[in-house]
Amino acid sequence: MVRLEPLWQGLFALMNAVTFGYIALGVLIGIIVGLIPGVSSVVAIAIILPFIWGGDPVNSSVILLSLVGACHCSNTFPAVFFNVPGSPSASATILDGYPMARKGEAARALSAAFVVSAMGGIFGAVFLAGTIPVMRPLVLKFASPEVFMLIMLGIVMIGTVSGANPVKGILAGTIGLFVSLIGMDPQLGIPRYALGQAYLLYGLSLVPLIMGLFALPQVIDLAVKGRIADVAPERKAKTDIPGLKQGIRDAFHHWPIVLRSSAIGVVGGAIPGLGGTAAAFYAYAYTLRAARDKKHFGSGDVRGVIAPESANNATQGGELIPTLAFGIPGSPVAAILLAAFLVLGIIPGPELLTTRLTLTFSLIWSLVIANLLASAICLALALRATWITWVRGNLLIPFILLFILVGSYLTHVTLADLVVTLVFGVVGYVMMEYRWPRVPLLIGFVLGGRAENSLYISINTHGPLFFVRPIALVMLLLLIATVVFGLRRRKESEGNET
Repeated sequence: MVRLEPLWQGLFALMNAVTFGYIALGVLIGIIVGLIPGVSSVVAIAIILPFIWGGDPVNSSVILLSLVGACHCSNTFPAVFFNVPGSPSASATILDGYPMARKGEAARALSAAFVVSAMGGIFGAVFLAGTIPVMRPLVLKFASPEVFMLIMLGIVMIGTVSGANPVKGILAGTIGLFVSLIGMDPQLGIPRYALGQAYLLYGLSLVPLIMGLFALPQVIDLAVKGRIADVAPERKAKTDIPGLKQGIRDAFHHWPIVLRSSAIGVVGGAIPGLGGTAAAFYAYAYTLRAARDKKHFGSGDVRGVIAPESANNATQGGELIPTLAFGIPGSPVAAILLAAFLVLGIIPGPELLTTRLTLTFSLIWSLVIANLLASAICLALALRATWITWVRGNLLIPFILLFILVGSYLTHVTLADLVVTLVFGVVGYVMMEYRWPRVPLLIGFVLGGRAENSLYISINTHGPLFFVRPIALVMLLLLIATVVFGLRRRKESEGNET
């Protein structure tokens, strides 16, 4: 069993004005990001990361987790008002949220969504805390062969489920592994792929790569589209206080749906590559199938809002299970969080579950606090949120671009980081246009050094057949099954299109 001291110590570590201020700041940024369709939490984390570089691990990490939690909450606004999700995870909310707004029930949909978002987020955080007694002994059994196979499995799984073409995803992950090799060979001490440039001898910097791969293409996309929300409402969706109260009552009345959907969200988040979007749709589909009265689904049923919103926020805790325990992110957002944790000196694995257990519980508590705070603020904003549809993208572009370039430059105060940002900005935009997933490339780059070191130790310690160890062999079989299943799914999808 886990001792209770780290649990309460993790909470007490947050109970000071400075740390709570960081949580509030993260919530504020997350709410703003969630309100704006097209500017996802992935982009927000990429932009903020340079400015928390080298800061206190607790304060810096709670900003990021608070941002993600608040974004999962506020992305309901554009989904309900304008039929445009603030981020992909709110896509399922559109199915009944927008029809409710068209019927004049926007307030009811929003208040129900915000209350169950808090419930789902707390459920996910509690489940994450409850997995620690199970994860800790399992993680401690992992030696270098198991770590290497787990990294390969994670890259393949994320590559397979990222986008419609699993081959592109796996190739993107492979490219990320290759890019991670740039610099000095850690075993032989000789340069690799440095092209005679002193800057490349130390390897590529993580922050400029993230900025270029995710944030810069978003700026280009905003410039091309011009307006943030392309779909304007046919008529203004009205909100009212009685509707807000009814939505709150709906949330508590349908508590079985909240619990079931939160469980689906946690499981979906814990499976690498599945994430909140798929979990939200699964929760919606299960609620629809289990409902006795189905005729209002799709035309404005509050249950169709409660289910995906509960699952959506519960995935936060689920995604952190493989991220913190094994260093394998469960979603694109978790992938960026993993990169941020590494920058902050937070190394996932046995350390977080043993000697730094207090820090782990601080992260969990920050999720709980952020979800409660974000839900309360979003409820207060529910009556005055329609302004976002008129904000033009060209007003945001200069500010976002400034943060990107300044953040990249401040990483090492060298123009070479700006060049890396621009190069990967072009790469990221081309990948986005041709529907190549970018997250597997980032995962390959982030985990490449760890994979190489684990492979070197595995071969020297256990020989070339290190993968026949029981746990490693199981993961190898899962890796093969993942590739076969992904290719089969792709083939079936092409057959259906024809």
